[in-house]
Amino acid sequence: MSDIYHNPGKTIYLMLLFHQHQPFYLDRDMKSLIAPWVRTHTTKDYLYVPNILKKYPNVHLTVNLTPSLLLQIQEHYVKNLKKFVDVKKINLKRIRKFPEVERLLDLLIKPTKYFTKEDILSLYTYHYSTLSVNEVLRHYFPEYEKLYKIFSEAREKNILINNLQLLRELKFWFTLLNFNLDIIEGPIKLTDNSIVDLSDFLFKKTDGKYYLRRKITEHDCEKLFVASYCMMINFVPVHKQIIYNPHNNIGQIELSTSPYSHPILPLIYDTESAKECMDSYILPNRFHYPEDARLQVKMGLEIFEKYFGYKPTGMWPSEGAISRSVAKIFIENNLQWFATDMQILYQSVGRKISHLTPYNLNIDNQNIVAFFRDTVLSDKIGFRYQNFDGEESADDFIKHILSYSDRNEEKVVSVILDGENAWEWYRKDPGAREFLNALFRKLEKLYRTKAIVTITPYEYINGNISRGILPHPKEKLPVLKHISSGSWIHGNFGKWIGSMEKNYVWDILLEARMNLEKTGYTFEHLRTLKRKSKREKYLFKAYECMFIAEGSDWFWWAGEDQESYTGEPFNELFFNYINQVYVNLLKAGYKVKAPKIISFEKLKKEEKFSVSKIGSMKMGQKTLTIKFICDSNGINVPDAIYIAGNLEELGEWVPNLVRMNKITAKGKLYSTLWEYEIKVPEGTVIHYKYTNSGKRGEWSGSEEFPALNRTVIAQTKAGENLIILKDKFGKL
Repeated sequence: MSDIYHNPGKTIYLMLLFHQHQPFYLDRDMKSLIAPWVRTHTTKDYLYVPNILKKYPNVHLTVNLTPSLLLQIQEHYVKNLKKFVDVKKINLKRIRKFPEVERLLDLLIKPTKYFTKEDILSLYTYHYSTLSVNEVLRHYFPEYEKLYKIFSEAREKNILINNLQLLRELKFWFTLLNFNLDIIEGPIKLTDNSIVDLSDFLFKKTDGKYYLRRKITEHDCEKLFVASYCMMINFVPVHKQIIYNPHNNIGQIELSTSPYSHPILPLIYDTESAKECMDSYILPNRFHYPEDARLQVKMGLEIFEKYFGYKPTGMWPSEGAISRSVAKIFIENNLQWFATDMQILYQSVGRKISHLTPYNLNIDNQNIVAFFRDTVLSDKIGFRYQNFDGEESADDFIKHILSYSDRNEEKVVSVILDGENAWEWYRKDPGAREFLNALFRKLEKLYRTKAIVTITPYEYINGNISRGILPHPKEKLPVLKHISSGSWIHGNFGKWIGSMEKNYVWDILLEARMNLEKTGYTFEHLRTLKRKSKREKYLFKAYECMFIAEGSDWFWWAGEDQESYTGEPFNELFFNYINQVYVNLLKAGYKVKAPKIISFEKLKKEEKFSVSKIGSMKMGQKTLTIKFICDSNGINVPDAIYIAGNLEELGEWVPNLVRMNKITAKGKLYSTLWEYEIKVPEGTVIHYKYTNSGKRGEWSGSEEFPALNRTVIAQTKAGENLIILKDKFGKL
């Protein structure tokens, strides 16, 4: 496709932010990790974008690194493994004294002939196992797919497989599949000048799939271990190498961070803040610890400074969760900017206004710049483009941005997404290599014409004359006098609070926090002590576990997907951290009793917690009925009109999945009118469009608008519960 695009208006500034996050995966003893995702995303994702970016020097973006991710890479992997790996010779030393670091990584270099029954079971039957690879990735590695089927069947039938070669290949394949394809096809040179070359393992056939060159050995597994370590020790250096330096205008990436354990900060500050965006939810007993919220931010900034030598100028609040009180904390810490979702902007002013500019948020005569995420564009990268070719997706993305062109005003488009999970779902473009290279190549060329200029928040606010970017001081930005409570998920906190199970988890957290409060010690005081007594050391550990338990991930999964291999282990991790609070309180000499944990299934049976649910609605929540009516008059409809959008009820952007119904009135069938109803929480921002008779999962030939979506906020007048949206196919 052509890289030539025309922008009839002023320059459009693009602020791209990739959020990189993993929660704490500490085991029962708080020493090793039970899940491999910190490591696997490091070998597959975290170094990939910075390395690509070097080829496109005029493309700038922002990378958000959470403290929980930084700590686990640097302290649990790099620090613990340093003396066991010879990077220069690319081999291992003193293997027999190797410490426990992470369950699957430990098994990678443990000779398979020494595997115990427990080792074998953990390899393919535990929640985080070598079978944790999605079907998109498996498709490109047929030999692993075959192993996957063998071991999946064994797991289902409780069969113990003792075949040494099969077990060896299983641990090898899982590790290799979690390297980026550029590395698998290597060699590549890392920041410390070490060379990682995995190209001798696989070859690519004309079917586009990868196959083994030879039989796998234990030495091959050791090689993958060393390569994994090399990637992790280069995590901080590769980002340092490309950090934007405002003093000499060199570098392409601005780094930001999040609060310490990735908490939903407004809820840690005060769960009652949820009432602003969830006024009809039933909330748990009030959790109100502003001091924890402040310390979560302070600790996050300190950890970032420890590894990068300076404090960042901005913050991505976990899950984009913001409130007035949280914004004040950011101001107190001298942060220049934060970012959240456009839904929060609409809620803050009570109407739809332009999100295509940062705002000067004024709180008590103090200011901070707020960037608002373009939900549609961000979700396109995260969820929609996985079904398309990379070049086609990059072209669509550029055209969407250029559709915002204005002759009178410059625009700022903020695109923010998780920078780790999306790429493994790109079905036609494994690893999104084609998409990312095509996108950066187009943006590089568009910079030369100034049609689209990529910027970081710091660059936009303070200017970068060498790139032609003038300063945009906060005093000259449009003023926002209020920021509503909410997150980037539907503009509220419904993913973390307000259901029976989530409220129960909050009550467990509150009880543990109250027991810590009764000791008379604060975490901030304990952190400042250079020499701690035995009691103070255990109290310090108890507070550490408490702050980890305040993380967002545990509440996200509470009550969700309990039959899957995802939700349940997150619940176990949370209750382990809570248990460790009480264990350390007991060791510190306090007489406390840990609460008896009730299973969610038992919780549902207790009358006081009973609640009826409608679809994905939360208990006690006011719901609105949205009726979509689409008129297809004037177009040929071979099959039916379908609707696709950003909600589960709308297929989560899978085209031609949600079929609309022809309208019947007084026994008469209207051949050109189609309807579909959903129920959503009040205040939900809905993005949607229609498709015409296409193949499920494919947009081509049936899509209403290639680069635009329809948007509506679910709001009604008092006493009304129905919204009727009447649309004409292909016309806004």
